[in-house]
Amino acid sequence: MGLSHLSSAMRRDTASGTPIPTVWKSLTKATAVFRRGSLVLVGAGSGTGKSAFMLTKAIKSGAKTVYHTADSRFSTQTARAASIVTGKPVAETLKAVEQGYYFDKELACISQIRFDDDAGPSPEYVAENADLYAYLHGEYPELIIVDNLMDVVSDDGEEGSNNTDKRILQYFKELASDTNACVVVLQHLLGDYDDGTKPPPLSALINKNSKSPAMVLTLYRSDVDRLGVCIVKNRDGEANASGSLRVDLAMDLSFMSIKDLD
Repeated sequence: MGLSHLSSAMRRDTASGTPIPTVWKSLTKATAVFRRGSLVLVGAGSGTGKSAFMLTKAIKSGAKTVYHTADSRFSTQTARAASIVTGKPVAETLKAVEQGYYFDKELACISQIRFDDDAGPSPEYVAENADLYAYLHGEYPELIIVDNLMDVVSDDGEEGSNNTDKRILQYFKELASDTNACVVVLQHLLGDYDDGTKPPPLSALINKNSKSPAMVLTLYRSDVDRLGVCIVKNRDGEANASGSLRVDLAMDLSFMSIKDLD
């Protein structure tokens, strides 16, 4: 794009840095803000609630979204989304989906979200879907969610290696800049934190690739009905790499409910 004065760059690129609409006021108060044009990494152990966290963010924010659900089937995401929208238990919505009821009427309100369930998307494939969204809707998505990093396939044949993850995250950082989308990548944590019972520090990330993201959040179960969100990196706000800066949210995954405690 060449050199620019900051004022000229901002006039040309007005969407960059714009917050995705708030879902959890307590996170916003703690300066953990999802911003367009930025790469965000959300790390958590298996079953902790990271997918529910980001699906709730996409639905409740109303953001124009592409959700790459490599880690879950369409039937699972349909049931989860229906639970969030209707307030019904996930067990009930999943049973309905399995019986052929797809909640078309109920989910019409989230038509701005497009899902892709390729089990091994490449970074280029994610970018192509962003272009496709722009073609269909006349603008790029505000939010691109990749669930999750271990399922992203690279052409170097070294999936899951430190260098590969580093290159993938750098690619997604550039994609965020090019499209002005907030690109959120979900990731598992090292074994000591995989059970989700203690606050994960920044160093808990697999391969410790934290340079590219503007913000890194790590999740854990702070109680039976609580989701702890640790702000371990935050270029535009407060953070503590130890995991000591935390916000608790009320969580009931049987209803796909994640909300502020107040």
